[in-house]
Amino acid sequence: MDKVMSWQEIEETFDGEWVLIEDPELAPTLDVVAGRVIFHGQDRVEAYRKAEGLAPEKTTVRFAGGLPAGWEMIL
Repeated sequence: MDKVMSWQEIEETFDGEWVLIEDPELAPTLDVVAGRVIFHGQDRVEAYRKAEGLAPEKTTVRFAGGLPAGWEMIL
């Protein structure tokens, strides 16, 4: 995808999927503000494989939506 999307647009478009984001714009808290989605899918490992294969300069892999099924947050 060539379009830069806000994180809200990414969450709405790819809800429940892992997204590989190229050239992410990050907030000081390291939350994604915007970026260009270059891969999306159900498999987190596949997102990292795509990042390796494409070798973009700056990327991040994030889950769009709440915590993935079976995951718990530890504080």
